[in-house]
Amino acid sequence: MIVASDLDRTLIFSPRRLDPAGPITVPVEWRETQPVGFMTQRALRCFQSIAARAPFFLNTLRGLEQANRVGFVQHGWCKYLALQNGLYLYREGREDTVWSAYVRRTVSALPLDLSGGIAQVLAALPGIQCMSKQYEYLAVFFVEEVAFDSATCCQLVSELNAQGWDLCRQGKKLYLFPLAIHKGAVLDRVRALEGEETVWGLGDSEFDVPMLRACQRAFAPQDSALWNRDWGFPIQFSQKPAQAGTQELLEMILSDLGEQPLC
Repeated sequence: MIVASDLDRTLIFSPRRLDPAGPITVPVEWRETQPVGFMTQRALRCFQSIAARAPFFLNTLRGLEQANRVGFVQHGWCKYLALQNGLYLYREGREDTVWSAYVRRTVSALPLDLSGGIAQVLAALPGIQCMSKQYEYLAVFFVEEVAFDSATCCQLVSELNAQGWDLCRQGKKLYLFPLAIHKGAVLDRVRALEGEETVWGLGDSEFDVPMLRACQRAFAPQDSALWNRDWGFPIQFSQKPAQAGTQELLEMILSDLGEQPLC
């Protein structure tokens, strides 16, 4: 079995995303020596126990430098690491060049390149402050909440989809990325590498839906962006939100693996 998971707001939480009424946390991510990401001690130990028993696949929107700020990523606890919504894949710290070549061919064959997609977003969509970041195959924009036009955005999504690109908002950011490359697609690659069909997945946002849909069991913290919505497949939610919910789900998975939580 493979265990696949998102990172932010699924496994770890920034200070403003922590539940103040929840259990005490420990830092697991640092930026310039300052702790910026947290989970409970019990959740961390359960994660380590799971990763020791099954291939753990971390599937995140982050880039490599950002991901490596997290201690358990930097120290190699995740056998597989996918970055930027599935655009890059690492196996035991080495880039999967076969996957990279597939992504490059797929994006090159699209009728619209990333620069053209960025130009469409900036020209057509009210409420975009500026472009935050541009990667090789992905662009991130800052959203101006008051001026953002959801109806125009939906229309633009349809136009971009026809040209092979997708546009998805998460909080104050809007992401432009290739429609064919997502967290579910890169999960299929990991399945092939492992020769394993069974996957249990954890996530918290719409970016995680393609991955969770492809899993035999899907989990999410209560009060996440997936909470109380019909996604067309079953998701098992924790009974508690935020860091307590993550701890609960990891304990559940470890127990289902036939092991007593080492926490």
